Amino acid sequence: MSMSTARFETTETTTVPDDFLSGVFGYPCRFLAHPFDWNVLSAELSAMSAGPAFVWTKVTGRDDPSFAPLIDLGFTIATEEITYERPAASKMHEPLIPAPPPEDFTVRKIMQAEAAGEAAIAEQVGALAARNLTTSRFHQDPEIPDNIAAEIKKRWAVNFFKGLRGQEMIVAMTPGGRIVGFNQLLSGPDGKVIDLICTAGDYRRHGVARALVEAMIEPGKQIRVGSQANNDAANKFYISMGFQPVRSSICLHWHAGNRSRA
Repeated sequence: MSMSTARFETTETTTVPDDFLSGVFGYPCRFLAHPFDWNVLSAELSAMSAGPAFVWTKVTGRDDPSFAPLIDLGFTIATEEITYERPAASKMHEPLIPAPPPEDFTVRKIMQAEAAGEAAIAEQVGALAARNLTTSRFHQDPEIPDNIAAEIKKRWAVNFFKGLRGQEMIVAMTPGGRIVGFNQLLSGPDGKVIDLICTAGDYRRHGVARALVEAMIEPGKQIRVGSQANNDAANKFYISMGFQPVRSSICLHWHAGNRSRA
């Protein structure tokens, strides 16, 4: 994928810059929010068509009135997604599973205020994200090289330690100091969102993901998380943890020069 920084010009825009993705891709990336002006969007895409450029958006489903016209404009399906919510507990609950053996791993919560001082953990978390978060919409898009997809997840996770993303991170650590899982959280007064959750490949089925979710549950706060519709393992896991599906969506990608792939 070319790393040119070519720009486009148009008198009106209906998309907004995605500075994070632009920084990873090395060329203009933008987000299309709804509702939007179809004529303006068509002009924007035409202005960007020489590329390189990338636009992404979400629709509620294949029956969304915007879905077919966006496909006609060259957008393609990246992922079909499900949003889950775990209702707020009125009081502290009993653990859903027994605590992991102490010789296996321990769980630690890092708050944003202390994150900048955890450079060693940040490096491990970034590497873990790059190696193991391989089912994302970026990895599933054949127009995006695997190394760029991995770099997106790495920077996304490391941005927590730079104060740019998230309010909490829960890590699973072995006695030797190896990070084998993390749960990056967006946190507000009424609830929390699992922004990124990851387990090392050789520590799957060790109870790491369950422990990471258990550690974030607080009375009075609901939890929300997004999953891919075709990720059966993740969907079964969230349901087993008391999450309920509340809505679905489709994430669409547009790449400059792409007009025919559906």
